[in-house]
Amino acid sequence: MNFHRGLILFLVGLACFGACLMILNIWGVDLGDLFYKLLATAGILAVLAGFLLVVKSDFGEHKKLKDQNYID
Repeated sequence: MNFHRGLILFLVGLACFGACLMILNIWGVDLGDLFYKLLATAGILAVLAGFLLVVKSDFGEHKKLKDQNYID
């Protein structure tokens, strides 16, 4: 499994985790402050994974253009 696929699966997992937390909160499971801390942590990790995907994509494109002698 490559890095890109792993990050995508990680993002999907974080989205599912966040959805499960929301459903638990709707159904009245009282997690208190832990709910907001877990949700914020999942959001921060999702932003970080998205950033890594964008950076990897940008560097890959730069390398591709350099290999094809479009840029120096």
